[in-house]
Amino acid sequence: MSASSVPAHATAPPVSELPVARRAAFAGFAALTILAILFYLWWGLSFGVWIDNGVYAVVITLLLFGVAGMWLVSPNAPTPDDLPPLG
Repeated sequence: MSASSVPAHATAPPVSELPVARRAAFAGFAALTILAILFYLWWGLSFGVWIDNGVYAVVITLLLFGVAGMWLVSPNAPTPDDLPPLG
């Protein structure tokens, strides 16, 4: 199935319309993303070291788990089979 077969009005619902468990998971993964950015900024400002492989390892791990988790939990657009008939 190609993306062009999905009508333009078939958009994914916002995160606020997800069930509570999925919203909590989305918020947790978003917190990982924010934590990664805050940790990098805290480390750089505290120690004056902005280039450090150990810090990169921690930040990239947190960031990738956060972004991938938000992507996996986010709502998908409905498929043409899920849409009501036009007319």
